[in-house]
Amino acid sequence: MHNLFYASSHKIKGDKITIDREELHHVRNVLRVRQGDIVWITDGSGNRYQTKITELGKIKLTAHILEKTYVKRLSTVNLELAFVPLKSSRNDIIIEKCTELSVSKFHPFISKYSVVPQMTEQKAGRLQRIAVSAMLQSQQYYLPDIIVSENVDALFEACSDFDLVLVANRKGSLQVPRGAGSVLYIVGPEGGFDDAELEKFQGNGAQLLSLGQNRLRSETAAIVGISKILAAYGAI
Repeated sequence: MHNLFYASSHKIKGDKITIDREELHHVRNVLRVRQGDIVWITDGSGNRYQTKITELGKIKLTAHILEKTYVKRLSTVNLELAFVPLKSSRNDIIIEKCTELSVSKFHPFISKYSVVPQMTEQKAGRLQRIAVSAMLQSQQYYLPDIIVSENVDALFEACSDFDLVLVANRKGSLQVPRGAGSVLYIVGPEGGFDDAELEKFQGNGAQLLSLGQNRLRSETAAIVGISKILAAYGAI
């Protein structure tokens, strides 16, 4: 095991990688690396770089690439999560834990009973930073995208791109259908979906998935549902 850092693809040029901002603070002040040290960096697209620090300044770090390795995804199913944004830090929990579980993309969206009226660029940016941290902490090399849908109708358009769409609902089946290459799992707000929304989901081919008889909070339903799907596909 080794410490892993993140640099977006535009920070990688030729045989050099530049790290700055929050990641630089972590490198300098938390891990206290020095010039000449070996560090591992990922671009979040499956590439792992073994590098040597050649410059360590106050505003940026420059590393020379010694070796580049492409790391394949471990999971055999592409699993994405759509969820209705929640108040306070509960969104952070969803992003952090589901990134650790290898969710490849997040789709925050607004439904009729949403308690949060919109997902601003600032909030989406914060969630992306949490995803970066969770990716690195769990020693992964793929950074989940966060794609904001303004409403349920916008999310419907994405449903056709998946082999299987599952909506968390206590009236659904306890069994996860198998054999899909791509799965979209949808979690609604605390009050659930409006009947019309639920009918639209099912009209677009979505199936209901029960997580048991207990009424779960949305962040719990996200984590439990993702875990259940991964377990059904032998990916956990």
